[in-house]
Amino acid sequence: MGPSRWKPVFRKFARPSKNQRGAVVIESTALWDYAHIVLFVLWLGAEFGVLACTAAAKNAKLTFEIRQAFVRKARRLHLIPRVCFALILPVGIELTGAINVYPLSPGLRIFFWIVAVAWILLIVVMARREGTPVGALLGYIEIAFQALAGAGFVVYGLNSLATGAPIDEPWFAAKLSMFGLIFWTAIAVNVSFRPFFAPFTEIGEEGSTPEREEAVTRAVNHTMAYMVALYLLITGIAFLGRVKPPF
Repeated sequence: MGPSRWKPVFRKFARPSKNQRGAVVIESTALWDYAHIVLFVLWLGAEFGVLACTAAAKNAKLTFEIRQAFVRKARRLHLIPRVCFALILPVGIELTGAINVYPLSPGLRIFFWIVAVAWILLIVVMARREGTPVGALLGYIEIAFQALAGAGFVVYGLNSLATGAPIDEPWFAAKLSMFGLIFWTAIAVNVSFRPFFAPFTEIGEEGSTPEREEAVTRAVNHTMAYMVALYLLITGIAFLGRVKPPF
C-alpha cells in the first residue's frame, strides 16, 4: 500500500481547521446564549405567576380555602425562579467564557457548577422540610449565602465600572452589579413575606378581623413591591445582555 493510500486515514485525525474551530465556538456561544434566554424567560414567567397568586391571597372577599390555595400555588411556583436563579450562575459563566468577555479558568467554571448544584439541593431540601427547624436553619443559610454573593457581585461590578478593571466592558460590569442586587432583592422578598403567615393562620382558625386583614395586606404589598423590583432587575439584565449598550 503506497503512501497516497494513507492520506484519507491521516486526514480523519488531522487537527480541525480554523473555520471548524470557529464553528465550534459559534455553536458553543449559541448554546449557552439560548440556555441563558430560556432561564430568564422561565424566571420571569414564574415570577409573574407568583405575583398574581400573592395578590389574590390578600383578597378578603374570597373564602379562606381559596386564599390558602393561592398561597400554596405561589410557594410551589416560586421553586421555578429559585432553581433558575441557581442555574443562571454557571450558565452565565459559560456564556461569559464563550463570548470572551472575561477570561475564565476551567476551575472557576467547575466551582460555579458545584455551587449551583449545591444550591438546588438546598432548595429541594428546604421545600421538603418546610415548617421544620431544619427547614428554618437551611433558610438562614440560604439568606447568608445570598447576602455574601450579592455583595461580591455588586462590589466587583461597581469597581470595574469605576476603574475599568478587571472587567473593561461597562455593560457587563453593570450587568454584574445588577445581578448582585437580585440576591439582595430575593432576600427582601423572603423576609417581607414572613409577617404574612401569623395573621393569615389566625384568619383561618379564628376568623377575619380588620386588624388581621390589614396585617396580611401590608405583608403582601411589601412582598409584591420587592417582586416588582426583582422583575425590573431581571428585565434590565436581559436588556444589557442582549443589547450591550455603549456607556
